[in-house]
Amino acid sequence: MKKKVLAVSAACALTAATAVPALALENEFHGMFRVFGTMSNFNDGGSGRLLPTDATTGRDPKTRSFVEQRARLMYIAKANDDLKLVTHFEIDSRWGDNSYANGRNSGGAIGADTVNLETKNVYLDFNIPSTPMNFKVGIQPLVDSYKGVFFNTDVAAALATAKLGNGSVVVGFARLDDADTFTLGSAAGRSTSTPGKAKRDLYIVDGKYNITKDVKVGASYYLLNVDQKAGDNFVPTSTTQTYDYMRHTFGVNAEAKFAPLTLDGFLLYQTARTNGPDKIDQKGWAANLTGKGKLGPGTLKASFLYASGDSKRGTVRDDNTYYGITNETSGANGEHSFYESDMMILFRNKYNITGDRAIVYNVTNVIGGFVGYNANITPKAFANVNAGFVAAATGNDDFGSARVTIGGHKSDYLGTEINGEIGYKVFDNLTASLQGAYVFLGDYYKDTVGTAANPQTPRDPYEGRIMLNYAF
Repeated sequence: MKKKVLAVSAACALTAATAVPALALENEFHGMFRVFGTMSNFNDGGSGRLLPTDATTGRDPKTRSFVEQRARLMYIAKANDDLKLVTHFEIDSRWGDNSYANGRNSGGAIGADTVNLETKNVYLDFNIPSTPMNFKVGIQPLVDSYKGVFFNTDVAAALATAKLGNGSVVVGFARLDDADTFTLGSAAGRSTSTPGKAKRDLYIVDGKYNITKDVKVGASYYLLNVDQKAGDNFVPTSTTQTYDYMRHTFGVNAEAKFAPLTLDGFLLYQTARTNGPDKIDQKGWAANLTGKGKLGPGTLKASFLYASGDSKRGTVRDDNTYYGITNETSGANGEHSFYESDMMILFRNKYNITGDRAIVYNVTNVIGGFVGYNANITPKAFANVNAGFVAAATGNDDFGSARVTIGGHKSDYLGTEINGEIGYKVFDNLTASLQGAYVFLGDYYKDTVGTAANPQTPRDPYEGRIMLNYAF
């Protein structure tokens, strides 16, 4: 009897074991935790463009000190190799901000206990068996093939990717916002009009091809279809007239390796014409060239960026400004970037949390050159140093956002940034580092604060940070 019981039990266990793989769900967890303390006369802990001439900073702004932290948690529910659900959440706070509250970017004050979980991504990622097709459907991270200068954001989208031999093609659609009826310069005019009637949609066609293992080329077409009121970067003569236009953006990019040097770059051209009573023809372009290579214990890199502007924007019916994708529902506005600059003050920095300030927050009307060196001192210690030289592409004082109204400009040169970082890998996944940046302001800001009778020049911005970064 005992033998029969054991035999039956073994058979049941074996049946259950063989059934599990067909029903089991593979769970993956990833994420990061970052905390850093900041001391700066420029960064005020907010997000968006900040001018050295802003009234909030004045000629001699006070030094601010604060601590921020960010946690990102990713859970992936994998049914099999061809099907998974990806979710990504974020918790941000500044130490001492508030507690017992509801809202993002908060909960760092005594008591904590704040509802502040942000949903970054929720999307389905699946392959069609026996085909080269992959689909991603849902709120997902979306980055262009041009280092993020057109879009680098999280957005509700549907993307189809086909791998064809040495190349690949991506075709997609993203709804940027809906029921959107903003008026010029205001985010307070949002209404709940009929869904699908006042919207901004982005259509994507993106191709890449590997000519050899060392030479890659690509081409893209991005269509921004806008059906909303005045705004979205255009400056018409009226702030209430309805605009219905399509902005066409064409791009080519390439990368070539010539050991030990790697060169890559891109060219973007865009055109649009508004269909409202104020007819505006827009034509803009952007270009980049980057070179990097091994030198001694590290890597030397140099990069150039140009994004066109227009000194007469808003006064005539033509606009030669290049525009990246912006956010019409947020005061921060920027949904594109150029993190390759490795700037901390002149451009947005890849490590920024809620204190996401920059002189050039939106990549438009700007020309810049950047050099840097990343050195591995020991297997665990490293050091980076960077310099950036940035000017307005034209004399227009409205690139990005607020204008300088006192004194005009003595030149288009914005300034020179020098920054550096030294760090140590405490563990494989934990890095501690010390960062610092200083900007020598150019004559663009000379005599731009104070009064018209007594113009003054603002102090040079600086920032220092100490950071812990854990990734898993």
